[in-house]
Amino acid sequence: MLRYSQLALVAILLCWVLSGCAIISRDVTRTEAYNRFAIKAAQAQLWNEAVFRWNQVISIDPEDSKAHNNLGVAYEALGNMEEAIAAYARAAELEPNNKYYRLNYRRCRIHLRRSGGDAGNAPQLEEPPHLLDEDTQDADSERYRDPIRYVDDFRM
Repeated sequence: MLRYSQLALVAILLCWVLSGCAIISRDVTRTEAYNRFAIKAAQAQLWNEAVFRWNQVISIDPEDSKAHNNLGVAYEALGNMEEAIAAYARAAELEPNNKYYRLNYRRCRIHLRRSGGDAGNAPQLEEPPHLLDEDTQDADSERYRDPIRYVDDFRM
């Protein structure tokens, strides 16, 4: 009798663990679907839809640096520079060694400053020594002005 109760307990625990894995799996699948949809929306320049979808990804996984960066791209395309700077700053905070996130952040701040906006209130990022090289000169180059170019292609 004790053996059956132990077996039943193991079966219940196994079902419970597997159901938890299924929930996690569904969240990953859902974030991937939202991200794919957001990238397609961004490519079609449907920026409000892209913002909505990337915000959904972030609500499921707040530590997704790619979603924060892409959200910054969408906000920037809509002209919401303060929101773009905040999203880029969060992406760079989550992944401090990603030079593209940091370049997007700096380029956006430069653009806001040149357009007469107040970039002074934006959070300051501390530069790791290995990022203080020739790549920092690219922040204002032509290569980084087209928003769709630095949407993370590898997430498609």
